[in-house]
Amino acid sequence: MDNRITILGVDDRPENLLALEGVLSDLPYQFIPKHSGEDALRYLLKEDISDLAVILMDVQMPGLNGFETVKLIKQREHCREIPIIFLTAISTSMEHVLQGYSVGSIDYISKPIHPELLKLKVDAFVKLHQYRQRLIQQGELLQRRAAQLEDINRKLKSAEALIKSQYDHLEIKVQERTKELREANESLRLSQERFEKMFTASPCLMIIRRLSDMACLDVNESFKQYTGYGDEMIGTDSGILQAAPCLNEGESYDLHQSFYNVKVKYVTKQGEIRYCLVSNEVIEINNELCSLQVGLDITDKERYESEMARLGKLNLIGEMAAGIAHEIRNPMTTIRGFLQLSKETGRNLQQEYIDIMLTELDRANGIISEFLSLGKNKTTNRSHHHLGHIVQSLIPLIQAEGVMSGKIVREDCSDTGTLLLDEKEIRQLILNLSMNGLDAMTEGGELSIRTYSIEEYTILEIADQGSGISKEHMAKLGTPFFTTKDKGTGLGLAVCYSIAARHQARIEVKSSDKGTTFLVRFPVKVGGHDNV
Repeated sequence: MDNRITILGVDDRPENLLALEGVLSDLPYQFIPKHSGEDALRYLLKEDISDLAVILMDVQMPGLNGFETVKLIKQREHCREIPIIFLTAISTSMEHVLQGYSVGSIDYISKPIHPELLKLKVDAFVKLHQYRQRLIQQGELLQRRAAQLEDINRKLKSAEALIKSQYDHLEIKVQERTKELREANESLRLSQERFEKMFTASPCLMIIRRLSDMACLDVNESFKQYTGYGDEMIGTDSGILQAAPCLNEGESYDLHQSFYNVKVKYVTKQGEIRYCLVSNEVIEINNELCSLQVGLDITDKERYESEMARLGKLNLIGEMAAGIAHEIRNPMTTIRGFLQLSKETGRNLQQEYIDIMLTELDRANGIISEFLSLGKNKTTNRSHHHLGHIVQSLIPLIQAEGVMSGKIVREDCSDTGTLLLDEKEIRQLILNLSMNGLDAMTEGGELSIRTYSIEEYTILEIADQGSGISKEHMAKLGTPFFTTKDKGTGLGLAVCYSIAARHQARIEVKSSDKGTTFLVRFPVKVGGHDNV
């Protein structure tokens, strides 16, 4: 028996498989019996089927029938070319036969099977299989020979290319090297030309130093114009821009490292002190490490900013002087009028006139006292106090003021521990902010006063339900004598900001058309919080 050729028989009835095996037993082929379509599919998937010549498939089987099994076989690439002969005893009508051919069968044999006919057909398909295998083998042999020829041809081409490459190698190398040198020289020339133009024409002060000995190699025209020093610096280690940074007197920066925009002051040859922003880069010149310092002279900018600050202070002083004069002129005019009346009539002033003059004098004195309270150097008498307790002690007074104008005052003070406070000043701050809030609201409005802690701050929050503060007025809050009230002096908020500053506190304002909130943040550490 030729074990290289196999015949696969598929039938659910064992006696039919035995009959097929008996019919084919005198042929030199191996018969493989399978009892279902599923068994046949598993065999085709798992076994080597290169020597499988033909499949004898029963049509009527439980589970997968012959048609369904063949349809699945034809869907698999490795076994779709195997010829299949249907064996059936059901029907040999044209419709039934066409269905078999449509799913992929090659032939159709009706039961009962004629042994000689089956042998002839199987033997024919085996010979076709053997012929096909020989064709495949010859094709593979031709492919191998073609590959060998292609490999030989490739080697010949490689050898030819190698010879040509070796022949042209020196010439190509010389050309490439010449081109590289030409391009490198041109690039270096352009780079040097650009650097020289930039170095010469730059409006910034520029100086190049050799890092090994700090000797000056070159300075540009701007350096000469600003400092007054020129070619006499070349070769020396004198450093004009090596002064210590302005903000860190006694320290110097390292020219071996890059840095940017360090503010320094330098002295010109004429002894003038000027200011400059210096940046440093480490560069390489002729295989030596050098320092390139670039300085932007900001002396004029510094002087301009200083002059603008001075003018701003003068403007503020003028506004404050005008405010004081305006506020004090009114009571002084009243007093002068009564005194002039007494002089012209020759009569003694009546008691009521004296009371009016005293009231006006007290008002002028109060304005001066409030103005003096703005002083930063005012001494404070601080001790440990609970901010909430101070608020609670003032609530009856604030509520009484609110009741008189038809407004509501609500208080919510949590235990925030103690702070180092000047009680009188804090009472004045709370009253000023509270009265401002009441004045900002119409009848029925609500004023909320709270104290609480957030992280490292104790917060005093005073919020009203007024119409809010415009952006234009927000920028002027705290400016002495600035007020939107008809009878205000404009010192109340200024005093509050001064009190907050003396307690290292910060006032924040949030405002909208629904109301304004003042937040006074007292730092716990600075304020001396002892958490009791």
